[in-house]
Parts: sequence; structure tokens; C-alpha cells
Amino acid sequence: MFELQYFIIGIVQGFTEFLPISSSGHLVLVSELSTWQDQGLFTDVAVHVGTLLAVIIYLRSHIITLAKNFISFQINQNDNLIKIIIATIPAVIVGFFIFDFVQLYLRDIKVVAVTSVIFAALLFVADHFKIKISSWENMSYVQAFIIGAFQVLAFIPGASRAGVTITGARFLGFDRSSAAIFSMLLSIPIILASLFLTSLDLISSSEININLYQSLFAAIVACVTALVSINIMMRIIQSSTFNIFIIYRVLLGFILLYFYA
Repeated sequence: MFELQYFIIGIVQGFTEFLPISSSGHLVLVSELSTWQDQGLFTDVAVHVGTLLAVIIYLRSHIITLAKNFISFQINQNDNLIKIIIATIPAVIVGFFIFDFVQLYLRDIKVVAVTSVIFAALLFVADHFKIKISSWENMSYVQAFIIGAFQVLAFIPGASRAGVTITGARFLGFDRSSAAIFSMLLSIPIILASLFLTSLDLISSSEININLYQSLFAAIVACVTALVSINIMMRIIQSSTFNIFIIYRVLLGFILLYFYA
């Protein structure tokens, strides 16, 4: 039964990390509904490595292009890389000051329920009432910063990092695929920053709980599941809207409010 914990954690982390449905909210839900002991920081690092590998694999063509442009040292060719950096800055700065507060006081299932509904409604408005359509490659620096400001909202459990960045991009008129791709590109520095901070906590921890094989298993599950979920999302939004994710979030929010409010 203990092995099942790592499988579930890998599934939940992988499937929800890049969908606009909140990975942190679902992990809070798993914690509330199970009697499992904490899996430890090492496993947290492992599953994040798994999802990072998944998004790198999926966006490999974009990442290779960004890397080639960076190596070329030509500023005009590094335009998209600069946008990613600009959009990342707000979350890094704000996260430095509020991360511990959020972990201590906001990781509550009622918070997840309410924010799930609220941010689902915002995504619905952004996804259905913006006529202008543009590709993320045409994004201005100001627009990148605005999306980065939206990303700050992701520190609220249940808000969804993918959800708020996609919402911001849709409000600014970017097409659904571009919104999702830019959101996933933004996840790379955020996951790396999260890995760095978690690794520091792991190194400084007096009690290091390392379950190597279980954590590696969870990381593999997270990687495979994340690749599957990304492909499913991209196929859906190429011919439809984000409605399926919006409906899921609203239903989840009201169900949680019914049982836990």
C-alpha cells in the first residue's frame, strides 16, 4: 500500500502540472483524503524533475531554437528568451517573500475549493470573450510582464500556475495553443527555481528521508503522465476551448465545498 502512494503522487503531479486545473490543489486534496505519511522532500524533487523532463521533451524544438539564439549572442534573435525572463521575474520576486506564508496558512482544502471556482470563471471569461488572436512569438515585453504578473496568483493553492498564465495570455488575445505553449515555457524556470529551493531545504534538513527507488518510480510516472496530459490538452484546444477543464474545476470546487465547508 505504501508503494501506491508514490504511484498516486506521480500520477497527480504529472497529470495536473501543465493543465489549467492546479497541481498544488490536487496534492492538497490527496493529502486530505489519505492517511499516508509525508513522502519527503526528496520525492518532491524527484517528481518535479520528472515533469521538467516531460515539458523539455514536448517543447524540445522551441527550446533548441531558444538555445541556438542565445549562443548566437544576437539580441534581436533572443527576443523570445527575454520575454520568458521578463515574465518569470514577478513570480520569483513575490515568491521569495510569500512562499513560506502560503505554505503555512493557505494550504487548506476550502481555499482550494473556492479558488478552483473563481479562477475557472476567470479562464472562461478570458477564453470566450476575446476576439483578437495572436501568436506568442508576437508578444511584446509589456504583455510578457503582464502574464508574469498573472503567474504570481499561482501561489494561491487551487489557482493553478498553468491556469492563471493561460488566462492572462487569453485576456491579451493570444490563441489557445500559443497561450498553452508560453505557459509551459514559463514552467521551466519556475520548476527549476522550485527545485533549487527544495534542494536547499533538503540539504539543510537534519532528517533526510530518501526513498531512492520509490522516488525514481514516482518521477518516471510523473514524466510519462505529464507527456500524456500535455498531448491531450494540446489536441483538445486545437479544435475546441478550455471548457472541459473549466467545467472540471467548477465541479471539483463545489464538491469540495459541499463536503468540507
